[in-house]
Amino acid sequence: MKKDAVIAVLAIALVAGITYGLKVIKLDLPPMTSAPYSTAAVGPQVIGHVIMRVNGEAVTEEEFEAAFSQLPDEMQRQLSNPQGKTAFAEQYIRYKLLEQEARRLGLDHDARVAGVLNSDRMNILASAAAQKLVAQPNDQALRTYYDQNKDTFQSIDVSHILIAYSGGMAPARPGHTAPPQAQAVAQAREIVKQLRAGANFAQMAIQYSDDVGSVERGGDLGTFGKGQLPPELEGRVFALKEGQVSDPMPSRFGVHIFLVRKRGTQPMAAVRKAIEQRVRNQNTLDRIEVLRKAAKVDFDQKFFPDLRQTTPKKPS
Repeated sequence: MKKDAVIAVLAIALVAGITYGLKVIKLDLPPMTSAPYSTAAVGPQVIGHVIMRVNGEAVTEEEFEAAFSQLPDEMQRQLSNPQGKTAFAEQYIRYKLLEQEARRLGLDHDARVAGVLNSDRMNILASAAAQKLVAQPNDQALRTYYDQNKDTFQSIDVSHILIAYSGGMAPARPGHTAPPQAQAVAQAREIVKQLRAGANFAQMAIQYSDDVGSVERGGDLGTFGKGQLPPELEGRVFALKEGQVSDPMPSRFGVHIFLVRKRGTQPMAAVRKAIEQRVRNQNTLDRIEVLRKAAKVDFDQKFFPDLRQTTPKKPS
């Protein structure tokens, strides 16, 4: 019973994948009569460990695992046992049979299908080449980047008071009704006046804030680095000085009043992975530019009428 349910789910996923492929390619092809697939039409050279053959065509463990990894995480967990992988294999075979049928019908030579296949192949190989060509940055490169870009690793300890408004994403706290946005902004202005006159921020948050997640902590949201706050708020919040109470800041959530309790810089250990990715990305871009400058590119002037055929100068 459970196995049948799994197979049914996989069948739905199979149909969805086929439908998506047809939607992307959108070929207007006349119906054709099928014939048994010939082992003479077996695909490209096999690279990897063969785990099954479909009409004589090898399927490698690497190919199978690549297809399996494209399933949603939850489905992968459900099918991680031997019975689940066998159920997936049954659906994979059906997809493989359709691929064989496409080749028998010559669809891999159709210009639009070939274009999609070549584009996918280019993306996969380009990504693999980028991983191979660019070495992992060493500790000194990471430290240099961190020291030269400390402004981008600023951190702030923030508290806020949130006033919900009708139509905003944040609901009013239990027992209250969210007012129109203009009224919420007016209420926030009154709260700001009291805070700047010396009212305690934490007590005002407990009394007025609609953010139930932080109200018990007196509005304390914790520490944020750049890129962690909503885009419509981040620039304005990071512009505040330490100890400063902000003007009301409307967002899609509600109307915020922020207090920056402390400013600092995130330690390198906390942002090391982000730095590694940035440095690697920049090294990759630099390497690609070297390749581009050395490349000879001939443009079809009818397709690109505003470009001349050019051969970029080779780097010195």
